[in-house]
Amino acid sequence: MFWRRALSVVVLLPLVLLIVYQGGWLYLLLISITVLMMQVEYCRLAQHFSEKLNVVMPTLLAVTFCLLAYFLPTLTKTLSVSTVMFSFFIFLLIYSFAESVFRGQVAGELLTVTLKLTGILTIGWALGYHLILLRNSEAVGMHLCFLLAGTIWCGDTGAYLVGRAVGKHTLGTPLSPRKTIEGTIGGLVIGTLVGFGLGAILLKGTISLGHAAIIGLLLTVLGQLGDLSASLMKRTAGVKDSGDVIPGHGGFLDRCDSLIFSAPVLYYYLKLTGHLA
Repeated sequence: MFWRRALSVVVLLPLVLLIVYQGGWLYLLLISITVLMMQVEYCRLAQHFSEKLNVVMPTLLAVTFCLLAYFLPTLTKTLSVSTVMFSFFIFLLIYSFAESVFRGQVAGELLTVTLKLTGILTIGWALGYHLILLRNSEAVGMHLCFLLAGTIWCGDTGAYLVGRAVGKHTLGTPLSPRKTIEGTIGGLVIGTLVGFGLGAILLKGTISLGHAAIIGLLLTVLGQLGDLSASLMKRTAGVKDSGDVIPGHGGFLDRCDSLIFSAPVLYYYLKLTGHLA
């Protein structure tokens, strides 16, 4: 398993880094495909609880969040960001309920509405929308993406390796029974240190060392929370992985779940502290 994971990283990492470096429509395409695949995997999980949940419309709406973020500079020449986004959120609410109302049934429909909104908002808005905003953030966008990905993936890898090497005490949670206390602590320490180092180097002159340390800790903690949240979905559905597209890693949701909460928090932390316009 370890060597399959390592080989996937060796093959895919250079390509992903190159696309992040290039930015523009290539980056939009990368994030849109990622969101599309994650949403399809999520819908398949959700269909364990509601067979009425279709895949097509929720997936299109999730990807639309990526397009909205990318074209915001053009859209907001005549409208404010809040007007554009709140209009789309209202459309989401209307669609989610209208589809169930027009079916003319009651049993399980409220659950279907909830499942639709959860997938679209967590994958399309929290992840896709904010990954685009981060990359398009002035001159530091590329650095922010490298900081986010480096911190999360080093934290994940650190937790995996430390857990394999010295992990003896399980976390005791049915969400992820193979996770250990040692691995979790190792991932937190490694991720925080990597985040601090990347923040200090990549954002030198933009953020202080104190902010770099806080960001490193926040991203690592939220990365693990995102991973456990995806595990909640999978365990509830009775499956181990969301897919088998990436050898050694499972599906897109398995690989990118750690970014779901960390991406928006990084963006708004920098906004609230005045580091982004």
